[in-house]
Amino acid sequence: MELKVLKGQQLIDSGLAEEVIEFDRKNMRPIFEKAGIEFPEEKRRKGLRSDPTFIIAFDGRAIAGYLEYLRSWNDPNNIYVGSIQIGEEYRNARLILELFDRFRDLVAGEDFLGFETNVQKANTAAVRMYQKIGFKLEQNPQNDASWVARAGKELLTESPVIPLIEKWREKRARRGAA
Repeated sequence: MELKVLKGQQLIDSGLAEEVIEFDRKNMRPIFEKAGIEFPEEKRRKGLRSDPTFIIAFDGRAIAGYLEYLRSWNDPNNIYVGSIQIGEEYRNARLILELFDRFRDLVAGEDFLGFETNVQKANTAAVRMYQKIGFKLEQNPQNDASWVARAGKELLTESPVIPLIEKWREKRARRGAA
């Protein structure tokens, strides 16, 4: 698995934006169907133009998953996690740990107070994932179908998944040394 870090404009210029949109459409289809809504393609394209940072995992040339983030529009003191997408065949394969580990490294030196995101209530797997990572859920006052998930900066050092990341790092280091 190879990780690449790209800004939104780099993603657009490289042509990867179309691949990300198709990946999203495929990955999120069951969630949107369950919620009874269409894939918001134009909203997604607009989001890409806001120049978020993408940490994309590639398996060969195929996108296996990604984590997208930027400064929150609601409060620039927070980092907004725009999306975490993991391809179905890569779920439960520690890819989320690899993405979160790189994310931690990238934002650790930034000046911010915490993290926020929105998650569809129908996306029960994502709801569980955010809770496992250490986010607290609140009702979204602008959308009854979604939660606002928030966590403080201490998530970088105190998240319940940190021990899992440390184990993953140790295994990776042993494999690299062998």
